[in-house]
Amino acid sequence: MVTIESVTLLAVGVSHHHLGSDHLAELEVLAPDLTRAIESATAVEGLVVVATCNRFEAYLDATAFHPAVEAVVAALRATPLADPQAIIEALDVHPGESAVEHLFSVACGLESMVVGEAQVVGQVRQALAEADAAKRATPALHRLFQDALATAKTVASTTELGGRGRSIASVGLDLLEAQHSPVAGSQALVLGTGSYAGVVVAELTRRGCTDIAVYSRTGRADSFARTHPVTPVPEPGLLDALARADLVVTCSGASSPTLTDALVKAQRRYAARVLPILDLSTGGELGDGVAELDEADVFTLDEIGRSAPAEHVDTLLAAQDVVNRSVAAYLHVEGGRTAAPAITAMRAYVSAIIAREAEVAARRYPPEVAEAIDRSLRRVSGALLHAPSVRAAELARTGDLEDYTHAMATLFGIVVEADSW
Repeated sequence: MVTIESVTLLAVGVSHHHLGSDHLAELEVLAPDLTRAIESATAVEGLVVVATCNRFEAYLDATAFHPAVEAVVAALRATPLADPQAIIEALDVHPGESAVEHLFSVACGLESMVVGEAQVVGQVRQALAEADAAKRATPALHRLFQDALATAKTVASTTELGGRGRSIASVGLDLLEAQHSPVAGSQALVLGTGSYAGVVVAELTRRGCTDIAVYSRTGRADSFARTHPVTPVPEPGLLDALARADLVVTCSGASSPTLTDALVKAQRRYAARVLPILDLSTGGELGDGVAELDEADVFTLDEIGRSAPAEHVDTLLAAQDVVNRSVAAYLHVEGGRTAAPAITAMRAYVSAIIAREAEVAARRYPPEVAEAIDRSLRRVSGALLHAPSVRAAELARTGDLEDYTHAMATLFGIVVEADSW
């Protein structure tokens, strides 16, 4: 297991691999409450939470492994979830090196519902930014996430993973078009103005849909329209927009229905065609009964996941190779950091000897001679300390640093406190 400065690194969470979209949507909505509950646990030193429609994962720096896992479980039990036990039973726990590899794979899109999805790297970046702003990301977690983001950039630039720009929205629209008609020339109604609404609008536009109306329960449609090629729908205009729409895409985090079965049935009763609805919402924007209506054809996140095309094996292997090499490099560097206190103590010990000798030389010799002696002593000490410093880092990576510190104490009387490494 990777330990960094006596802190255990681990990832605890669930994803689309083991849970349906309803559970994941609920977790995304309640992510702030869960984050606060996990953060308050005494075993948790640092925390970054990645909460999306695909996953809810807590990346932790903790003083102990089991109490950290229990902190996540306790947070799930204490939060008003519909079925916390189902989520707890689906939890994946990635300790140490496994947590590093998992995050790198997530950031690169290898764990996404749509493999290679470009949006996930932005979600990981946003998770780190929020943790930094809240001062929850310790230096170790910050380095971990920065390396994961750098790895995602390398995968994007050196492999064909995600080269077609596939996203949940693009796969969902592929499915919708296959069962209905092309969206080009259609009237689309988008519910939501968040970051993913921008992805949806861009994909609709790319496919030739230029008549796009956007509605927001939070009143942000006007501001969204100033930066996107859409028409804002005012609060009283939702019913008319729904009646005119050829397709609807939901992509907000609303916790209660915007489109109820009664509303859809009333507005679409005399429509010539069934209304395709692409439900990408992370909350409860679509009423439970809408999917049962004859007037609507609902495409859910779970259906999109089942329909997502697989990447070519060679592309996946190339991306995985980048991840493997990046994980190895990260662990190599982080493992060496454990030796820093011992190396610092050794250098401080030698520097103190040099300082005393330089002080004696300053009293005995002219300034230019004393300065030359000081430079010579520091140059020689640097050369002598190089090999012990490299060796300390190597021993730290193999977990044998304790022998090194014992030798320092025995030979030189240099004591490195256990808590510092």
